[in-house]
Amino acid sequence: MDTAFELLASDGWRQATIDKICRQAKLNKRYFYESFPGLDELAAAVVDELAQGLLEQGFQAVQEAWEEGLSTDDLARKAIAAVVEYVTDDPRRARVLFTEVAASPQAMAHRKATIHGLAKALSAYGHEHHNAQGEEDPLDILASALLIGGSMEAVLTWLDGNIAMSREQFIDDLAALWVFAGDGAAARAKARQKKGIT
Repeated sequence: MDTAFELLASDGWRQATIDKICRQAKLNKRYFYESFPGLDELAAAVVDELAQGLLEQGFQAVQEAWEEGLSTDDLARKAIAAVVEYVTDDPRRARVLFTEVAASPQAMAHRKATIHGLAKALSAYGHEHHNAQGEEDPLDILASALLIGGSMEAVLTWLDGNIAMSREQFIDDLAALWVFAGDGAAARAKARQKKGIT
């Protein structure tokens, strides 16, 4: 898994073979086949492991914020800080999770499923947080997808040095943008609901 992660985070995955990975990991191929049918399944497992780590960090931060009774602004900052720190403490995590996994359809499918699940969870949280009545508005999913996709791109842009600010300032501003967008989307959805627009 560690060897596959290193290759996925570089251009090495395109030239990866089971033989090469096993040699680099100093393992017999038998051990590979006991765990994975092929390279795609290995890549998908790496993506799943990283995504699980990211989700655990984010949801743990939200849970702690609820227990501490933090304001919406402080809750957002705590959650964003946990996630940003996870993917930037080792920038390879962001590269594997937030960019197209080189030539691995299964890893890409797992990545998309993770993002979709995160968007649905964020949408459900926003619906509850804003005391929205009735069914979720499609705007909830739209806003969640925008926030998650935009944040992924923002992290990569910051890591590339194209956003001139410290990590602390980046976290502060990103969290503020989440709150602005979430509050704005909720207000728009409520206004639409009052007018009977779906």
